[in-house]
Amino acid sequence: MSFSKLLNDNQLKCCHKIRKIIKSGLFAFSLSLLLYVNRITNFGYFMKIRLQNYLMLLLIVAYVFSGCSKEDHDIIDPEKEVFNFMVTDAQRLYINASRGEQYEITDPIPELHFAGSIYKIDRFEIRGDGSLNFTRKGFGVNLDHKITIYDPEERTERQYEEFKLLAMVFDFTYIENSLAVGLLREVDLWPVCSFFTEVRLNDRTQGLYHFIEDPFEYFIERENASSVIRRGYDHVIKAFSANPGSRYGQETYVAFFKRIYSALPLYSGRQMYDTLSACLDLEQYFTKLSIDLLIRNGDYTDEIIFYTKIKDGKEIFGVFPWDLDDIFSAQPHEIGNPWATGTVFGSREYSDMNDIVSDVGMKLLYSIEDDLDYKIARDGFLYQQYLKTLRTVIEKIDPATIDRIFDYTFDHIDPFYSNDSIVAQSRYDADETSYDLFITNLAGKRQMLKERRNWILQELDKQQNK
Repeated sequence: MSFSKLLNDNQLKCCHKIRKIIKSGLFAFSLSLLLYVNRITNFGYFMKIRLQNYLMLLLIVAYVFSGCSKEDHDIIDPEKEVFNFMVTDAQRLYINASRGEQYEITDPIPELHFAGSIYKIDRFEIRGDGSLNFTRKGFGVNLDHKITIYDPEERTERQYEEFKLLAMVFDFTYIENSLAVGLLREVDLWPVCSFFTEVRLNDRTQGLYHFIEDPFEYFIERENASSVIRRGYDHVIKAFSANPGSRYGQETYVAFFKRIYSALPLYSGRQMYDTLSACLDLEQYFTKLSIDLLIRNGDYTDEIIFYTKIKDGKEIFGVFPWDLDDIFSAQPHEIGNPWATGTVFGSREYSDMNDIVSDVGMKLLYSIEDDLDYKIARDGFLYQQYLKTLRTVIEKIDPATIDRIFDYTFDHIDPFYSNDSIVAQSRYDADETSYDLFITNLAGKRQMLKERRNWILQELDKQQNK
């Protein structure tokens, strides 16, 4: 969040409080005068009626006075509320005990208690490839009607019917999602609402979670995307959703997506660039790769969503990366995972970084797991176009921006560390955390990110064509 946004948010809350004070004062003052006028006797009848009418008008003004806000209620901070799902005891025990299984909770379907209200749920899913093997599960929620939640970034209330609650079991000290989202916001790649909150099952805490507005719902309903695709390993389509108002059927959009990969072995240079640009917003994709490089993104190929949009009068795919809880990785995901690499250019296997350098050279891409990224690394023209975007991104994310993102993370994650029951749930994660670890990790990663930024700029000076 920028300083101006934070200031405006505080101003909004301040104006809301001032409005309530003024409203109460006007109401009390008007009522007192009205009672006084009724008691005095030296006014004529018509004069008294006229004064009473004026005072009644003042009372009405006091009642409807709205100041800075359109609605007469306190702003609910979602990070201070709890998503409490009411399930049966047997369901709660099964959710925590199950391993490696994605399923829905039914018979009965849970209900949500949030901010003093009760919401019926249409679909309650246990989700998340990684968290399925942990006690703390990730949840996908589809309500039977939209819930109103204040978006702290947009400083407005919005309504949501579908959302995800990510357990962040691999997110060491619970800072990685926040830092990644902050960086993605800076480069306009994170349009959805997200925040951090406590989740409970039957009033029993499940720990700290990352609320994310369902990206499929967002892009279809708010951006009017014709289709939304989640890419899997080897560019398989992991999930697909179409806008009911789409001109074409699913087969058309699937074929459009597959065209990206079928073209990779056919062209090179400018022709390759133009062919890809007809299907994909390459500037967005290059920006995503730039952030991956900066944060050493180990959560890779299957954590990206493609959505259709109109650019320069043509429908192409935009990109949205999400669920980045494995950043600051020691090595790219493709090392030691031959099953994860693309197969467009045949079988590829890497046992260490030397194998990668031998294949594509010393390139400023953190991973070449996906065939599209592999092509960018090997094609000189594509790579130089990518480096232009990389420089723009790295220059934009200067040390002051990095500090602001880390400060925001501290401000929003630190309060949860005062809740011992939330911190205690980390014993079920990949790594247990504590407040000291949180502070130490945050400081270390802040310095590391600044040093990595400097290194990228130095390498750009060596590799970018002048």
